[in-house]
Amino acid sequence: MHHKSYISAKIDMFLLIAMLKDKIFGNKSSGCGCCGTRIVSLRQVNVGGRSIGIQGLDETFQEYFKMGKTPVDSTGNELVEDLKKLNFIAEGAEEMYKKVFLVEYQRYYEARKK
Repeated sequence: MHHKSYISAKIDMFLLIAMLKDKIFGNKSSGCGCCGTRIVSLRQVNVGGRSIGIQGLDETFQEYFKMGKTPVDSTGNELVEDLKKLNFIAEGAEEMYKKVFLVEYQRYYEARKK
């Protein structure tokens, strides 16, 4: 019995590590998926007067820019939906995040458009 619980604990630990690894580094289903596991950026943005860490912002901006997406209102909705996959965005706060993401993407877009 002791041996079985030891194995079970090892399996649980392995699953926990795998889950944390995917959360920290992303996995094949996050982003484009072409590169397998990758490190995901973490950038601080000001949302409603609070500094919030957003995972994957830089990678998402890079993908959007490559696809030719401009910083318009509909892009803000897409940014919120895509970044929700890696970040907790409270229900009802989407509009605040959308505005912040659009301002940040506008900066990113303008800096690279030249």
